Amino acid sequence: MKPLRICMISPIHLSESITAARAARLRTLGGSDLDVDLVRLPPEAPPGLDRPEDVEAAATHIAAVAAGLDPARYDVVMPDCVLDPGVEALGEGEIPVLGLLRLIAGGLYGIGGPFSAVTRNETIADELAVRLRGYGLADGFRGTDILNLGIEKVVHEEEWTSALDRIVRERSRAGVAIVLNGCSAVATGPSSWSDSWIVDPTTYAFDLIRARLRNGLQPVG
Repeated sequence: MKPLRICMISPIHLSESITAARAARLRTLGGSDLDVDLVRLPPEAPPGLDRPEDVEAAATHIAAVAAGLDPARYDVVMPDCVLDPGVEALGEGEIPVLGLLRLIAGGLYGIGGPFSAVTRNETIADELAVRLRGYGLADGFRGTDILNLGIEKVVHEEEWTSALDRIVRERSRAGVAIVLNGCSAVATGPSSWSDSWIVDPTTYAFDLIRARLRNGLQPVG
């Protein structure tokens, strides 16, 4: 079986070194089944999603980058962001589009238990809530814990993972065993709490794509 060729597009402008590190992780997660490229946005794109205007700008830039991709090179295009910025506009292009959150939403809903999320700031939390409602997950969603961390913590993950562990512990005690990590760029390992599941959106999305491919299904449609 040929690997599925995926082009992921960053939602912000990244440095070359960060782009290379992120691309390497995506290739590792993709394994032999998924051939994953990462395209970064131009310098005029926002450096972080800190305001609602940044999310809107990210969607516009992602759509512009996707419009310039070669349909013969890729099977799927996907924003590298749990907010699925620009997926509506991308749906009008020649290359089929997948949204990270849209892809994993069905899996989260199908589990049947309540879940919460963790985001870097309030802007991302608000947009995530809007997306989840749009994907029909309002009933199971128990809100978002906001870390109030700068964009640099996405690269230096120690503080993020420490805060995430504390939140998972508190949510577990409150009866919420599933926590969605609301940043696809932060690598998260297994929860130290045996009854909890920290959902890494990229890892979970790739697992779902593989499952469809191995059952002879297309990842889109």
